[in-house]
Amino acid sequence: MGTVLVTERDKLGVVVIEVRGDVDPTGAAELRTALIRALRHLDPTRVVVDLSRAGHIESEGIGAVVAGADVATDSGISMSVRDAAPLVAEELLFAGLPEAQVSTAAAPV
Repeated sequence: MGTVLVTERDKLGVVVIEVRGDVDPTGAAELRTALIRALRHLDPTRVVVDLSRAGHIESEGIGAVVAGADVATDSGISMSVRDAAPLVAEELLFAGLPEAQVSTAAAPV
């Protein structure tokens, strides 16, 4: 199981949620909880889900990110996903996230 780390709101109101390792169903529940908590209780101007250290993300994890994006949209808060592996980015886009909200990780040299 991976780890979900939440960086508290910075001076500009940005909250970063960093995902490390694989996201199985238990990790997906942790990710969903972190997203909803950040969106509802940290008063962010923007939420960034950082997947640069994430491994495999099961469908429940993709669903957690999409659910968080839906809550963000409903709340008028900007949310984006950064450094997603190409396959994860493809799954997020297929699940309905706009392309503008998803950036992929740079390919290793």
